[in-house]
Amino acid sequence: MNILICDDIKRDADKLAALIAESGFEAQTAVFTCSSQALDYFRSGADIDACFLDIIMPKMNGIELAEKLRENNYANALVFLTTSNDFASQSYKVQAFDYLLKPLTGEKVNNIMSKLKKSQENADKAGLSVITTQGVAMFIQFRDISHAEVIKHNVYIKLLDKSIIKIYSTFNKITEQLLADSRFEKCYRSYIVNIGEIKALANNELIMKNGSKIPISRGYSQVKEKMLKWMFK
Repeated sequence: MNILICDDIKRDADKLAALIAESGFEAQTAVFTCSSQALDYFRSGADIDACFLDIIMPKMNGIELAEKLRENNYANALVFLTTSNDFASQSYKVQAFDYLLKPLTGEKVNNIMSKLKKSQENADKAGLSVITTQGVAMFIQFRDISHAEVIKHNVYIKLLDKSIIKIYSTFNKITEQLLADSRFEKCYRSYIVNIGEIKALANNELIMKNGSKIPISRGYSQVKEKMLKWMFK
C-alpha cells in the first residue's frame, strides 16, 4: 500500500510514518510538510492508495488539498488528521474515508490501516457477474477490463490480456454497472473504457495499453478533458 502523509508539523508527520511502519501492514510512505509539494508529487504520476492529511495547515489546509486531489482525479482514500470533528461537514464533500484524532497512538493507526486494507481488498474483488453467449457464468474483475463495446447489439468485454468475452446482456445494463465504478467512463455511444488503461490520446481516439483504438465522439468532449487530467495528473 502506497501512502502519502502531509502534516506541516514534521514531528507529527514523522511519528505517523513510524507508527504505520510499526503497524505490521505492508506499506510505503511519502512524507510532506507542505501541501503544494504533496499535490505536485501526486500530479507527477505517483501511485497513491491512501492520503493522510492534517486539516490545519498554512496556505492550503487539508480540506483544500483534498479538493485539489479530487479535482485531479484522485479516487482513493482520504484520512484526515485532526484534534476535533469540527470539519466533518467540509470533509463530507471530498468523501473522507476516516479520521485520525491527535495525539496519535499505535492502536488508532492500526485500526485505520486495518480498515484501509479491508477496503482495498473489497475494491480489488469488485467486478461483473455475467453470462456468456455460450451460457457460461463468469465473474470479471473490474481491474481486468480494458473496455466494453457493443457491436450490432452484441456486447463484448475486452480484457487487459487482449482476450474478448461476448456476453448475454444489454449494453445499458453493462453501462450502469461499469459507470458505478469511478475507473470507467463512456467516451462514445457504444464504448466504455477503463481510464487507468489509457496509453495515449491521439486526435479523436484513445489508444489503450493493450493496443486497442477507441473513438471519442464530440458529445463526450468533457470526458476527453477528464481523461487528460487522469493521464497527466
